[in-house]
Amino acid sequence: MFVACMCALAGCASPNLPTTEPPTVINDVPVNAPEWQGRLSLRIQSDPATSMSAGFLLRGEATYGRLDLYSPLGTTLAALRWTPSTVQLQQGGQLQRFDSLDELTEQATGAALPVHALFDWLNGVPSMAPGWQADLSQLPQGLLIAQRVSPTPTVHLRIKLD
Repeated sequence: MFVACMCALAGCASPNLPTTEPPTVINDVPVNAPEWQGRLSLRIQSDPATSMSAGFLLRGEATYGRLDLYSPLGTTLAALRWTPSTVQLQQGGQLQRFDSLDELTEQATGAALPVHALFDWLNGVPSMAPGWQADLSQLPQGLLIAQRVSPTPTVHLRIKLD
């Protein structure tokens, strides 16, 4: 009898198949998504060279996320948001939409940033991004350094986590 019941119950079991539903998202960020904050600096070796530095709060993942950039006084300089259907920048009271994360990050920072790889790097995963080299050796001390060597101009990215 016990064996018959177990066989009947086993017949009702279903395998754990991967879900195709998107994650639960609130304010463009998946619930329970990781978050990082600190200082971000970017130096672009153009002619003339340009640079930017800001406090940041990065939440989410490469598919759904947001990146807020802050001045030293805590004023929001830019709010970047992305989902599979929307890529947008809120800056100076204006909302702009873009076709890609590369276009979005270039408009906000001056250089297209490898957002997909950036999430891996911050998680300590040495992911490849075309033209970029990342140094994760100081990540345990809260420092991520990456450099874009191609295409030119060279871009230096430095992230110091709080």
